[in-house]
Amino acid sequence: MGHERKRLLTAEDLFRFAMPGSPTLSPDGSRVVYSVKHAVFGKNRYVSHLYEVPMRGGAVRQRTQGEVLDSNPVFSPDGKRIAFISKRGNKTQLYLMNARGGSPRALTKLEGGPIRQLLWSPDGRTILFGHRIQPPVDSKKRKVQANFKHITRLNHKLDGDGYLPAERWHLWTVSVNSGKARQITFGENDDADGAISPDGKRVAFASNRMPDADWNPGNTDLHVVPLKGGRPRQVTRRYGACSAPAWSRDGRTIYFLGHFAPKGQGVHVPVHVYRIPAAGGAAKDLTPKLDRWLRNGVLADVNANPFTNLMERYDDGAEERLAFGVDDRGGYRVFSVAGTGGPVREEFAGDVNTLGLSVVPNGNRAAVVATTIMDAGEVYALRLDGSGAAQRLTNVNRRVLTSLKLTEPEEIVIRNGRARVHGWILHPPGMKRGKKYPMVLQIHGGPACQYGYSLYHELHLLAAQGYVVAFCNPRGSDGYGSRFRACIQDRWGTDDFSDLMAFAATVARRPYVDAKRQGVVGGSYGGFMTTWVLTHSKRFRAGITMRQAGNRFTMFGTSDIGHFPGWYFKKMPWEDPMLYHRRSPNFYAHRITAPLLIIHSEEDYRCPLGQAQELFTTMKFLKRTVELVQFEGESHGLSRGGKPMNRLERLRRITDWLKRYL
Repeated sequence: MGHERKRLLTAEDLFRFAMPGSPTLSPDGSRVVYSVKHAVFGKNRYVSHLYEVPMRGGAVRQRTQGEVLDSNPVFSPDGKRIAFISKRGNKTQLYLMNARGGSPRALTKLEGGPIRQLLWSPDGRTILFGHRIQPPVDSKKRKVQANFKHITRLNHKLDGDGYLPAERWHLWTVSVNSGKARQITFGENDDADGAISPDGKRVAFASNRMPDADWNPGNTDLHVVPLKGGRPRQVTRRYGACSAPAWSRDGRTIYFLGHFAPKGQGVHVPVHVYRIPAAGGAAKDLTPKLDRWLRNGVLADVNANPFTNLMERYDDGAEERLAFGVDDRGGYRVFSVAGTGGPVREEFAGDVNTLGLSVVPNGNRAAVVATTIMDAGEVYALRLDGSGAAQRLTNVNRRVLTSLKLTEPEEIVIRNGRARVHGWILHPPGMKRGKKYPMVLQIHGGPACQYGYSLYHELHLLAAQGYVVAFCNPRGSDGYGSRFRACIQDRWGTDDFSDLMAFAATVARRPYVDAKRQGVVGGSYGGFMTTWVLTHSKRFRAGITMRQAGNRFTMFGTSDIGHFPGWYFKKMPWEDPMLYHRRSPNFYAHRITAPLLIIHSEEDYRCPLGQAQELFTTMKFLKRTVELVQFEGESHGLSRGGKPMNRLERLRRITDWLKRYL
């Protein structure tokens, strides 16, 4: 398509992008099946279908159709069938389809509740999966009975899930022949990350089964239970966080991701790859020199998959290796290490954000789904031999990308005292020499997340509106080591504030920036920091704070994670209430003179609605320029996974506010 037909990106283009994910590689390594999700704009919903592409490259084949949400495909051990999760109507079930063709059929008849993490047994007769029983609500009965919540658990709600049902996440199996499903783990704790041993008799899984688990959310242990069900046996016994177990090929060892930090200190330490005897014993650190977290903290709005862990075991000749993801300097890259330890080897190199990984166990072939800073995700064939060579197999978003005028962000690193701050500048398309443009500083959430190599529609939309967009990873961000990440614990609004102001000042000095017209925008921790910036600086002419954490004292008791030890502060509110007060931007709201738009979701349990309403009421009482937009039925993740029309309205509110006041 020629340049003359390109156009500026719009808010509506958010829903012209498709989002690939959850790849599964056939056992012979010849083909990969993956999901692709997109919005059905007129119906205000999403659909997701399965597709297939040869690993050598070639034509893409669509495998499922209809107004469904199909995801998480997994090939059977013989490669003849594919199991996947599908939401069709109001219920989610496991489905099966022939790997060569044909219509899918429902395998389970569960009463209701979500499903996750499918895994075939080695003999292909059984599928292991995670399930939480949650029967659908009978709306007719609800109208004629008392409606209330009886809460007895400390951890009783979770953002995105809402108030949690009595049932927990447990492991289930289903017979491929009969479709009979049975629960194999029980109890008052959540179980996850099931992995079946090579002999098909045991399941390793992660669970926090401490007697006072609610008071120790930072702990997760590995357990082993018979595939047929029975009493679980605890394998790890040190306080810490363990996840993503994988069995060695001889079944004697379990590999996993984790750390063994004391209570409340998880933010201070890296996550490493470990091995431990399946019978129990001492865990060996296989990556002792790696100072990174191994979970994906890259934030975006088109194809967002934050906080996932990726690790797969495979054979590289006679050597057993583990492929795993590393959060590093704006990317989530694939590395590997030998099962006995040794040097860490980079496998998927470059400026990429890996969203999904599937490995052939008896070879060094892998399929990955990954984004770059200028695309929303594609499928790649990867050789796990240290060469870093990858072949792109798909062009999921070629049509929309080739129709748009997009500029690639300029990557820069600045010095702020002893700190090096990594970030980007996104210029307006077609920027004219000699013209000055207003600037917007965008601040990410977390804070232990990062901006990076994934197309961010919202930032490109602001650029298309004529703004220079500055975004960076200040101290407190993930991807730059434990000290960089942990240095602002108890100290939000100090070194991080300094880094952001230094970065904004650097960009504002560019000759094409109108330094008199600067705005600041951010969500979650970025919302906290937006409000903090406006209460501690007069640099910015307008601001937009979204899902902000404004009153740290009340968040302790109202946020779903506000009480997690060490998550925000080392001390409890009653031990040092003034610490919480000093780090709460809502208490400085009287200083804000810039026009402020507040955007919040009414079912946000991470940063509850009161955080926004407190700020709005204070500013309104003081007769300052302020507006509050509350989105109904949405959670903290509105910008990444909310209903399409709500996401569109949010973007319109952002661009309209900046147009009015900047």
